[in-house]
Amino acid sequence: MGALRRGFLPLTAALLLSGTGLAQSYSAEFSANGNGGVQTADREFMNRAAQEGMTRFHLAYLALQNAHSEEVKSLARQVLANYYKSQAELIDIANQQFIALPTAIDAKDQATLDSLSQLQGEAFDKAYMQTMLKDHRTDLTQFTHEAKSGNNQAVINWANQNLPALQSQFKEAQKVAPTVGVEITENKGKAKPETTENKGNAKSDTAAPKP
Repeated sequence: MGALRRGFLPLTAALLLSGTGLAQSYSAEFSANGNGGVQTADREFMNRAAQEGMTRFHLAYLALQNAHSEEVKSLARQVLANYYKSQAELIDIANQQFIALPTAIDAKDQATLDSLSQLQGEAFDKAYMQTMLKDHRTDLTQFTHEAKSGNNQAVINWANQNLPALQSQFKEAQKVAPTVGVEITENKGKAKPETTENKGNAKSDTAAPKP
């Protein structure tokens, strides 16, 4: 895992650190003045989005090395392609608002990354898709909430602009997941639609009233 981290951690760290110094210089001053126009809820969303974006990136990069399924690898490439543009835009907003974004994923996500790094092939495919579905559900909820209820227009716009990519990735993940043995949560417990044949069988099973 040490060699793996050395391989991809600098890629995201360099991107985030490129704008961190200026933000940190003024963060204390602007904290007393509403964070340059960004209220606490917006700032928390930006912090979560930065960390979760890094986590998606690390997991996708890992998928290109450890996955067996070509569909899983293709989905990982989509995540990577979207990451750089969206994170660069988020960093620009943070710099304009004098906010220092986190430059490392949190302990929980790091534990997930460490766990998946131990897997290969089909076992990795299943664990990765389970993680991706869960994380994207959370991300979609957070981005949708920010887009509808945020306070800072730049952050609202960024959330709106990135929602389509997240939705597309989630839909694709729902297609890929069953191919590697992952059941889609939305399908659990749903009753099968009643067909004409079922209706007929139900009627035939009903005993006719005695005269």
